[in-house]
Amino acid sequence: MSAFYVKKSDGTFEYFDINKIRQSLKRSGVKKNNIEKIIEQIKTEIYDGISSDLIYQRISELLRKYEKKAYLRYNLPNAVAKLGPDGFAFEAFLVEVFKKKGYKKIFRGRKIRGKCMTHELDVVGENDFEKLTIEAKFHNSRSKKTDFQVILYMKARFEDLEKGGYYGQKKPKQIIVTNTKFTDNAKKYAKCSGVDVLSWNYPKMKNLHDLILDSNIHPVTAVFSLSKNVRNELISKKIVTIDQLIKNDFQALNELKTLSKKKKQDIIEEVEEFFIKNI
Repeated sequence: MSAFYVKKSDGTFEYFDINKIRQSLKRSGVKKNNIEKIIEQIKTEIYDGISSDLIYQRISELLRKYEKKAYLRYNLPNAVAKLGPDGFAFEAFLVEVFKKKGYKKIFRGRKIRGKCMTHELDVVGENDFEKLTIEAKFHNSRSKKTDFQVILYMKARFEDLEKGGYYGQKKPKQIIVTNTKFTDNAKKYAKCSGVDVLSWNYPKMKNLHDLILDSNIHPVTAVFSLSKNVRNELISKKIVTIDQLIKNDFQALNELKTLSKKKKQDIIEEVEEFFIKNI
């Protein structure tokens, strides 16, 4: 195979490595024979300067054909990135994910008084033993990383909450979450300072990707047939998960006046095929 370069989403170029695709498909649980089918097809379509987004899109299309469950796992980071452009939907999505982790009293966007000042937290919650405080850093571009300044800033805020007595007798559970990655310096400082950080692939085990899969909560943006406008309209109605979309027999979807009856039925059929049967 000839040497090709791929244009990444941040505009830089890197050498095309077919083994990266193979490993990515393997992590998504794709069967070995289907991995090789996809690899062979991609080899026939690759060209110098092709965008990584186009490769990703093509692999997703092939996975939809071969393995539905693996497609959902592979498409998950892209679906979460579509929860933008701001961080509201990502924070609301995290609320639903952490509910599945046993945090019953959990809310998005709460002002909490610390010792020195009042802080606005993205997500707060609690269970019988812990009080949860989350700072969420959402990025539309999967190439953008969260640096150590965020860790430094949030460590001070978390400490002010502790000194103000917010956590009471419960154990503080303080996490900084990003849907992309942390820089190496951010991970180094977080480890040294004792701040929990959660990104798409960090830590190696029990990272954000694992957490979402374990929760079985799928973002509404994972529905392939939803246009950008429809996604945004649903998100504006605080519909950020598949569970919320299918609630009351797809009530939120049926209330949309801009969709034809046929388009609504197409969306419902996709959800039933890819999610209800596979959840």
